[in-house]
Amino acid sequence: MPSNNQSSPQTTTSGWTLTRIGLIGSAILLIAAIASALYKKEESVVTSDGPRAAQSTPLAPANRPPSIITQPNTPSSSAELAATVMQAGFKTLDGKTKKLSDYSGKVLIVDLWATWCGPCRQEIPHLIEMAKDYKSKGVEVVGLTTEDPASQGDQVKQFSQQFKINYPVGFADAQMAGGLMNGRNGIPQTIIIGRNGKIVKHFVGFSAAISVPQMKAALDEALSAS
Repeated sequence: MPSNNQSSPQTTTSGWTLTRIGLIGSAILLIAAIASALYKKEESVVTSDGPRAAQSTPLAPANRPPSIITQPNTPSSSAELAATVMQAGFKTLDGKTKKLSDYSGKVLIVDLWATWCGPCRQEIPHLIEMAKDYKSKGVEVVGLTTEDPASQGDQVKQFSQQFKINYPVGFADAQMAGGLMNGRNGIPQTIIIGRNGKIVKHFVGFSAAISVPQMKAALDEALSAS
């Protein structure tokens, strides 16, 4: 007669089956948790508003401002601005309508900026200095904000007075801003145009230590060209 403490083969097999089912279930739950964590991590990278996302966000013409570029990219040269951009009219703070073609024969610095853009604020004092130091050499500076003149005109005007901006400030609509950016996203963007209407250098982003010497070198290059 078997002892009461001994388990039958059927009971042992049944217990082992339940154990395997429990292990498999735990493994499935663990895999699901890992997959969920990886998905959330990937989603947070895609929707992040950090510097990487800011530099790749396209200009939204209607209701979304351009992104801020915190580090300057390598300046580039291009052929010339499209005639539609040169002939596009923009409103200035004093209510006048001007065009970039009005500055033909001058070396022109065009700055795309906004009052809420930190690097733009850092760049403006240097543009003020350049406007003062290079004016007698035939250089003009034009600041074109991407903000809405109807809703933010007063804010731009107060900002210009506070910073004592000594060059014309106007409003670039989405079409003009997009033409100036030429596929490069975000602000600030500073474009130096020679007397012949061709782009000497196109700067994206700003750093005082890096950008200012490069901009002055580009100005000297444009001024020395025939």
